[in-house]
Amino acid sequence: MIIKCPECRGQVSSMAGTCPQCGTKISGQLRKCPKCGSYCLVTQDKCPECESTLPVPSGESTEQAASVSLEGKGTERGRKNSKKNIPWVGVVLTILCLGLLCTGYYFYDKQKKQQKEQIDYERLEGVTNPEFYQQFLIDYPESEHYNEINERMHVLQKEEEEWKQLQQKINRANVLHFMQDHPGSLRQRICEDMLDSIDWKDAQTIGSEEAVTNYLKLHPNGRYVSEAAERKNALLIAKVTSGERSMIRGTLEAFFSKAIANQDIEAVRQAIPDTMINFCGKQNADAEAVVQYAREKMANDVIGLHYLIEQKMNVRKETLPDGNIGYAVEVTVQETISRSDTNLPTSNFYHVNALLNQEQKIVRMNISK
Repeated sequence: MIIKCPECRGQVSSMAGTCPQCGTKISGQLRKCPKCGSYCLVTQDKCPECESTLPVPSGESTEQAASVSLEGKGTERGRKNSKKNIPWVGVVLTILCLGLLCTGYYFYDKQKKQQKEQIDYERLEGVTNPEFYQQFLIDYPESEHYNEINERMHVLQKEEEEWKQLQQKINRANVLHFMQDHPGSLRQRICEDMLDSIDWKDAQTIGSEEAVTNYLKLHPNGRYVSEAAERKNALLIAKVTSGERSMIRGTLEAFFSKAIANQDIEAVRQAIPDTMINFCGKQNADAEAVVQYAREKMANDVIGLHYLIEQKMNVRKETLPDGNIGYAVEVTVQETISRSDTNLPTSNFYHVNALLNQEQKIVRMNISK
C-alpha cells in the first residue's frame, strides 16, 4: 500500500524499510491516527495530518513513549545534521578529483617532454654541425644525455675547424692526416670519397697500366671501378709485347739495310703492302717510289750505305684507317756512308716515324733529320 511518509509526506510503500526521500524507517514503525486514519510513526505524539494528540501505544508507559519520542527526534536531528554534512563531502570529492587531474596532467606532460627529448636526441645521430648539439643543451639542460652531448659538441667544434682548413687545400696527404686525427668522424665516408677521386685523377694523369691497377687495389669498391676496369683492359690491349717489338725491329732493320741500303725492290715489296699511305711526303707510294728515294742518296762518291736502328724505340698500338690495330713507331736511325772522298760527312742521324699494320708491313713512314 502506498501511503504518505509520516516524516516528509512523500509517497512511500507501507512495506518499505525506509523512506526513499528522507530515510525514515517505515516497516514496523507505523500506526494509524484514531481521528483521521492517517499513518503515523509509533514515535510521534501528534498526527502529522490532523495534528491531534496520539495516544501512547499499548504496552508502553508514558516514560517509554517519551523516551522513544526523544530518541526519534534525536535520530531526526542526526539525519538533518547528516544532510547538512553532504555539501562538505562534495567539496572534498571535488578537491580530490582536481588533485588527481592535476597529477595526471603533470605526469602526462612530463612523459610528452621526455618523448620529445628522446626524439631530438636520436636525430643528432649522423649530424656533424655542432650548432645542433648546442641547441639540444639549451632545450634540455636537465637531460640525462647532457654530458654526452656536451662532449660530442666540443669534439665536433674542433673537427669543424680542421675540416675548414682541409677544404682550403685538398690533397691525399691532408685527407689522410684528417682521417688519422678523427678516426671515428662522421665525415669518414666523405674523406674516403675524396681519396677515391684524388687517386683516380692521378691514375688518369699517369695513364699507365700500373697506375690504373694501383687505383683498383686501393679502391676495390670505388666510384670509378668500372671506368678503371675498362681503361685497364684498353691498356692491356694496347700493350706491345716483347715479341711484337722484336718483329717490328726486324722489319725496320730489313727495310733500311736491304731496301734502302741496297735499293732492293724485292726487299721493299716484302716490307710494305702494295702501296704506302705516305712515304716521306709522297702519297700512295709503291715499291718503285721507295727505291727511287734510296737511289737519290747514292751520289757519285758514295760507295755504300749502312744503317743502325738504335735500341730505344717507342712503340704503341694505334687504330689504322681500316679500323684494325697497328703499331706506331718512333725511333732514331744512324746512317753511315762509305765515300771515296773521306773529307765529306760520312754519318747522319734520322728521326723515323712509321706505322705498321698487323702483318708487320710498313703502311706509312716519314724520315727526317
